[in-house]
Amino acid sequence: MKFYIVTPSYNALQWLQGCVRSVADQVCEGVQVHHHIQDGASIDGTVEWLQKWQNEHANTEGYQLSFESAPDKGLYDAINIGWKKMPADADITAHLNADEQYLPDVLSTVSDVMGKSTEVDMLLTSHFILDKDNRYICHRRPQFPNRTVSRVITQIITNDCFHRASSFRKHNITFDCSYKSMADLIFFRDILATNPRILRMPNLFGSAFVVTGTNVSWSDITVFERQRIYKQLPLVLRKLRPLFVKGTGILGVLMDLFYSAPKVFSIYVADSTERVTCTIHHPTHRWKMRSQGD
Repeated sequence: MKFYIVTPSYNALQWLQGCVRSVADQVCEGVQVHHHIQDGASIDGTVEWLQKWQNEHANTEGYQLSFESAPDKGLYDAINIGWKKMPADADITAHLNADEQYLPDVLSTVSDVMGKSTEVDMLLTSHFILDKDNRYICHRRPQFPNRTVSRVITQIITNDCFHRASSFRKHNITFDCSYKSMADLIFFRDILATNPRILRMPNLFGSAFVVTGTNVSWSDITVFERQRIYKQLPLVLRKLRPLFVKGTGILGVLMDLFYSAPKVFSIYVADSTERVTCTIHHPTHRWKMRSQGD
């Protein structure tokens, strides 16, 4: 299987290095990877580092890194630009933000499953949430996406989602760049409206997401855009939102009871060139910042 992974970046070299390394080490028998970085004209050394990495891995079999550094209209515009560059021979595509990493061998598993389940349009995995020091906070598993609920709540997390390239091209759904934070909700709402065939893999931890403190999801922009979306909804959906939110939380807890708790995760930290394996002492679905490195 040939993967095409898009990563948007802007002055995020501190996190981008781990992201790039986590994609590059996925290459193995049966897995080819083209990783494209769409950078927004960073001035933190990103371009220089990417050029050096590209040169060093120019002859790596099964792996290709491409990048472009140019002004854009934000995160979602960068992803759209990157996806427009997807090669015709890509089998599976996804987008991974600069502050996210793939976990070991996830692309191999996704390749195997989607290769055998040819009817599947999207595959969803689980993920870890880490603090800015790469300490475990909690983990989340993919839930059952619902067309109605998805109009109110973002049910699919981007770093957990793998698209079959043929289906992705067919519908040609892109991010609405008029949103700076909540475009994920609109994106997956529109995808779910096409009735994709979705396979969930709650026992497969595919990625790690770092709460850097600068994530746009925790900004005032998110509050404003959420209200903008809700004003467009029918009154009944606005009234039902609290119930949907509570139900989603309860479902997450119940789901976690049916699957084995994760014990370790392996990621790149700082400028390390090898993965570091970390032990999870208190696995939990609850999002609670921790003061200890567990």
